[in-house]
Amino acid sequence: MKRTWLLLTHQLPAEPTYVRAKVGRKLQALGAVPIKNSIYVLPDAPGSREDFDWLRKEILQMNGDASIFAGDSVTGLEDKEIIKTFQNARAGDFAGLIDAVEAWKEKIKSALEGGHIKSEPLLRLERQWGEHQAELERLRRIDFFRAPNRAKVEAAASAANAVLRQAKARSVVKSPAPPPPVKVAELKGKIWVTRKSPHIDRLASAWLVRRYVDPKARFKFVAAPYERQSAAEIRFDMAEGEFTHFGDWCTFETLMKRLRLDDPALTQIAEIVHDIDLKDAKFGRHEAAGFAQVVRGLCAVHPEDSKRLEAGLALFDAFYASFSKPK
Repeated sequence: MKRTWLLLTHQLPAEPTYVRAKVGRKLQALGAVPIKNSIYVLPDAPGSREDFDWLRKEILQMNGDASIFAGDSVTGLEDKEIIKTFQNARAGDFAGLIDAVEAWKEKIKSALEGGHIKSEPLLRLERQWGEHQAELERLRRIDFFRAPNRAKVEAAASAANAVLRQAKARSVVKSPAPPPPVKVAELKGKIWVTRKSPHIDRLASAWLVRRYVDPKARFKFVAAPYERQSAAEIRFDMAEGEFTHFGDWCTFETLMKRLRLDDPALTQIAEIVHDIDLKDAKFGRHEAAGFAQVVRGLCAVHPEDSKRLEAGLALFDAFYASFSKPK
């Protein structure tokens, strides 16, 4: 059966300059795709006709010109070519949403490493998820020919929903008591164990151990999960670790609070490490993006764990100095 298409052509005034961008956003929101210069197409349906009619009126009100045509063919194009254009457009939209959903899922999984998410960060994550769901619904409405990666984004959304349910189920339980303070003397001479390929939180935590706990502390990098082999081992930044995430604290913050460290420079580092590691912008530290880039570069230059650690210790020494008052 031959399809019928709706075509909208328009001419827009040169001024004001925002008109072109505004019309472009409207066309994108409707799911219309360009097939030639200033010619946009939608499948012929009552909703599409109404959408184009409203847009045409808006263009006329902005001193532009627009016309709408219906036809069962578009010169020089077959139906399958037009359909492919729609699918490609939605595939790009879905790909961006998949990335956003996966990033959100990593945020909530990271926050859950402490076993519980406090109400405020959970509320932020729920709001973010609501925005992603709204975008998915919008894209579904304009995915007229089922883009090939639609199933993938729907599977990602289903998995993210499951993680959110898990987080909410844990969070309705009364918040657990914070872990107790610990004395530095109890931690000296230990082997500090963490996951392979350390990044921001593990590097920062190792630096904190060397600087405030034990200058001769030894470190061991293992695959997770990991059961402690002896009483001499202390696991950190691991789901089962003695020092790890708690509520919305990253491991660095947990160490600070349990060691009762009160140092303004250290607090600033903790806020930056938190914003990078948990990706929730809790402290809104403007330094986070730049420092995260530096750490990514350090990790790329030093793929071997022990060398990465030594480079990371030097980096955090310099970072700490930048926040300390001159003596």
